[in-house]
Amino acid sequence: MTEPARRSGARRTTLAEKLDRLITALAPVDGAPPSYNEIARAIDEAAGERVISPSYIWKLHKGEATNPRVGHLEALAAYFDVPVAYFLDDDVASHIDEQLRLLDALKTGAVRNLALRANELSPESLRALNDMLERLHTLEAPGEPRQSGQTRPA
Repeated sequence: MTEPARRSGARRTTLAEKLDRLITALAPVDGAPPSYNEIARAIDEAAGERVISPSYIWKLHKGEATNPRVGHLEALAAYFDVPVAYFLDDDVASHIDEQLRLLDALKTGAVRNLALRANELSPESLRALNDMLERLHTLEAPGEPRQSGQTRPA
């Protein structure tokens, strides 16, 4: 956590909350998120050995276990395709959580259709669309600072 966050009294996000966000993000639109068994099995298969149990993942997810080994964090990070720092640094987690919110928005029909239609546009049209979206964001959320070009296509 950064010094300003500590001084301002900002609440630190728990490991359980971070794990919940990741598990929820993997859920399909009309389906269930992966089970603890599925997560543990995938981690163990990737490692070629027993790394973590479903019950330990449950304990982490429910906040009953709060001090996992580095190896467990590394395995979970690899499974969810996030850096290990996601679990340790609230600034990193915040950045990734923003991406998870975007992923969740892409699961909805309207945003997905917009993204699919935008994929057919020229680079110039994509820049114009991005500029319009930036302007709309400014109009709807004027108090939130936003870096120019933050979501600009490459």
